Amino acid sequence: MEEKVDRDIGRVVGFQVDEFMYIATIIAIDDEAEQFTVRTEDGQELTGPFGAVFLDPHDRMGELQADYESLGNGKFRAKQGKGTSNWVPVADPSLRAILRTSGSIIGVALVIGVVITVISLGAVLTQIDSGDWVETEGRVVDTYNAEDCSSDGEGGTSCTSYTSVTVAYTYEGQNYTTEDYSMLSNDWLNDARYWNEVDAVTVYVNPDQPAQAVHLQGWDGVLEEAFTLVFFTGIILGGYLIVGVPIWFVYAKIQRLNGIEAPRKSKQETDELSTDSKTGDDKGEDDLRNAPQDTDSAQKEEDATDDAEPVGDENLQEEKFW
Repeated sequence: MEEKVDRDIGRVVGFQVDEFMYIATIIAIDDEAEQFTVRTEDGQELTGPFGAVFLDPHDRMGELQADYESLGNGKFRAKQGKGTSNWVPVADPSLRAILRTSGSIIGVALVIGVVITVISLGAVLTQIDSGDWVETEGRVVDTYNAEDCSSDGEGGTSCTSYTSVTVAYTYEGQNYTTEDYSMLSNDWLNDARYWNEVDAVTVYVNPDQPAQAVHLQGWDGVLEEAFTLVFFTGIILGGYLIVGVPIWFVYAKIQRLNGIEAPRKSKQETDELSTDSKTGDDKGEDDLRNAPQDTDSAQKEEDATDDAEPVGDENLQEEKFW
């Protein structure tokens, strides 16, 4: 820093020690050693050369804060790898963060399951009761692959494919048909070609309402729907753990390298450039200092030549004569 010190005991200055800068008060001066002793705001007494001073730190606080970060109690630390943008580092994926996100995914799935259960509570209870219904045999009279489409508010359309099957059965001498795979679903899962090749299909008839029958009875129908929700939740959770977390980890590393290492490298290159420039300036000054010496030597040689006795004047006069 090499600033000229106003050697007044009691003056407040900035005092640099390695990467730290302290706001301190001069308490002693040693002219012979060209150093002084200061007392920092937290009571430390430090001794250093005059070149370690930063004059008028309170008036030049903006300049100080541009290169140093405050640590409190009048202590500052040199900034390392300053970036040129509002860079915020991304933290590495911690176990707590992973568990929290995984728990959120499972929690959302549970909420969806509860909402569906509440909305379909009547159908769920009927499906559970179907465990006591009467078993009978039926035959497939119609089957096809269908789509159930719906429009969203933005004009788009989403479709869901399913297999529709119509089964004819007889109960107490009366003929009935049903399309219910269960009380919770009309999708018979397998393709229509599969059901066309099936000769007999088991259905369970409600003895109180013989026109009501299902292919999948009791808790089996409830658990199958729950398994579907668990299956899709597992896909989302697995995708997060297998794909999302590694991407998060790699991105955090790359982002940190770009945010810290690149500015640090740029700073090193700038420092090297400044050092080279300073070396070039010093070399130029040395050349300038040596230049007068070279001029003096040339002048001395010229004077010596003038003072020397002429050699071969007669020949020279003859050449001039001719």
